[in-house]
Amino acid sequence: MIRIPAFAAPVRSISAALLFGLAVLATAGPATAQRAASGQGQALLLESAGKWQAFSSQQGRSKVCYALAKAESRVPANLKDVDGLLFVSTRPAEGVRNEISLVMNFDLKENVDHQAIIGEERFALVAKGQNMWLKNPAEEARMLDAMRRGATLEIKGTSKRNNPTSDKYSLAGVSQVVKRAEDACK
Repeated sequence: MIRIPAFAAPVRSISAALLFGLAVLATAGPATAQRAASGQGQALLLESAGKWQAFSSQQGRSKVCYALAKAESRVPANLKDVDGLLFVSTRPAEGVRNEISLVMNFDLKENVDHQAIIGEERFALVAKGQNMWLKNPAEEARMLDAMRRGATLEIKGTSKRNNPTSDKYSLAGVSQVVKRAEDACK
């Protein structure tokens, strides 16, 4: 079950209403996702590979394309009833390509260091509410390259209650699905 907060944008400017649709589709089966895509502003499932899915959505003249994965594991155990989501988003109208963001679905401690770990590589994350982004957006290309080469991604954070947390994502299929999302927003 995913709990959607009142405002939980996975990217810096995407609407909460669109996020709700994205999160619902992320946990729905492909048939449900394709049926839900019939209206304007709805997300259309483009492709699935490994644990990843590619979607596109059009709201007016603004198109959003993104790759999405759900965390495979979460620690501590009391957070297992809410899912973490990892997005790689492209928004051509805003000049945004392959923005990496996370929706943790629990409140995070702000102004502390959170980390993304892929093999030996580490990336600093910044939190706002229930969301995380790379602290240095200039590292997005490097992190995406590490994701394409890696097998797993671990997100280490601290909850607002000061508890350490860890989400693990499979990176199987990420290259194929991110490319599909990129191609859909050219």
